[in-house]
Amino acid sequence: MEKRRTSDKLRLLDQYLHALIRRFYLRPSMNGAAAGLSSSEFFALDLIGRNGKCTMTELAKGCGLMLSSMTGVVDRLVDKEYVERVRDEEDRRRVWVELSKKGQKVYQELLEAEMEMIISIMDSLEPEEQDMLLRVLGKATGSAPR
Repeated sequence: MEKRRTSDKLRLLDQYLHALIRRFYLRPSMNGAAAGLSSSEFFALDLIGRNGKCTMTELAKGCGLMLSSMTGVVDRLVDKEYVERVRDEEDRRRVWVELSKKGQKVYQELLEAEMEMIISIMDSLEPEEQDMLLRVLGKATGSAPR
């Protein structure tokens, strides 16, 4: 591999990261119900699906949004009938956000589309490159600021 200046490497890494973000989270080609989701709604739906249920504070933190902005995102997801707000049985002050049946279906569609993209990426790599990619991404995400 040719030697690159540090600034060139940083610019290239930034370009690749943005391409991956666009490919996974800003999907203009999504079909079905997921096509009508904003980026924030998509990310929130994905986070709730992965965690099972979340409080508004957990969602806001996980999505990198202010609580007031997250409230608007969840309101839109409730209006679309993708999520439900459910009061905690033991502490009625706590409200959980969970996927509805309709939301579970959309989340499953998103997961399947995501897996197809991951498979296509991995299929384009040799086994050694796959191992290297996983090692490097694991190392990079361990050092990423939270």
